[in-house]
This record gives sequence, structure tokens and C-alpha cells, in this order.
Amino acid sequence: MANMCLRAKVALLNREHDNLSEATPNLLNHAKGQKEMRSLILFGFFVAAVAADTCPCASGNWSFEFGSGVTDFAHGGEPLSSSSCFDGCLATGLIFQNFKVALSNKNSAFVKRRLSSKADLLAYLRKMRDNDDDPNADTCIDPDLRSQIKNVLNDTSDLSCQGIVNTLVSSLNRPGWAMNCAKLGDFSVDASFKDVNFCFYMMDSQTDVFLLRLAKIDYT
Repeated sequence: MANMCLRAKVALLNREHDNLSEATPNLLNHAKGQKEMRSLILFGFFVAAVAADTCPCASGNWSFEFGSGVTDFAHGGEPLSSSSCFDGCLATGLIFQNFKVALSNKNSAFVKRRLSSKADLLAYLRKMRDNDDDPNADTCIDPDLRSQIKNVLNDTSDLSCQGIVNTLVSSLNRPGWAMNCAKLGDFSVDASFKDVNFCFYMMDSQTDVFLLRLAKIDYT
């Protein structure tokens, strides 16, 4: 699974269409889930066609994300390349990200997830904080990196994706890392690693949820 290329990921989403709607009852109601997943799959085929030259099928450890209903996004750190791909359109609210991750441990766990709606995630994040739990401990396993991200974002006043990415890039000493942000609207489907060279971090404001993905890029 970890080295799936883009077209294989799109095919996986297509095959799992019904499972994605049924396996996560809190994701969306069934009718809306069907509509959004169809849009997501169609967008996946679009990206597979237009990004064939920049996101080629290749070996390695790949982490990807498809997002729907996205209202803001930005990418920074390492420049876009065949190992660090990002495509999005605010008019359709769809994004695609694809990282080739330079894993610290080749046996790091590979995890697929379906994230629920913004309202559900806001409630989840607030409940975790109320219980003094860290909602990012399982998806950003390096405690030092989590602490650095939390501290620098607490001091930022620009709660736009570009502002968040600029803050991360300028404040974290992470050469060779890509740092992306998407403001969630409906839901996302992704696959990532439990590895110190990868971090998926969720942060929220009063009304929004920002999904941050940071990874050390593998150029081999």
C-alpha cells in the first residue's frame, strides 16, 4: 500500500466507494456522502490525467490526501516536484496532495483514514482538549515537533493557510521538508505514516479546522 502510485490510489477510492459511505456513519449522511465521494473520485481521475508528468508512478513510501469542500489551501517548504505534489481548486473545493516520504523507519505503520465533517472535527478537538488529551499524538508521533508546531501557531495572528504555512516554514528548522495546509469543509480521505519524518496535525479556530501535513521528502 505504501508505494501505490496516483492511478492506483484513485482506483482504490473507486473500489471502496460504497465502503467509504457505509463504514463511517458519522462522516456524512449517506446521500451527501455518495455525492461528495463521486466528486472526489472524478477529481482524482482529473489529477491523474493532468499531473502524469509531475506525479509519476514510482516506488517508495507515498502519503496522499484527497479533500472535498476545502475553502483555503497553501503549500510551502520544499518546492513542488515529482516527489512533492499538490493540486487544488477553490472553485470546486477539491485538493490532492502526494508526498514521497523519507521514512526514518522503513517498518513505520501505514494508515488510511476518512476524516469527518468540519463540525464533527471541531467537536472532537474541543472534547480532546477538555480531557487534556493531545488529538495529534497518534498522527504526529514526534513529541518535539508537535510541541514546536503548537508553540509557533499559538503566536500567529494570520489564520489563513498561507499565513500558517509561512509561520511553519520560517519557524521550524526542517530543511528538506514540505509543509502544506488545507482548511477543511466537508471531508477528506488520506493515507499517512506513523514516523518521525511525517506529521499530520489538526488545529482549530472558533469556526474552522486546518489540516497540516509535514513530511521530509524522499528524492530518490
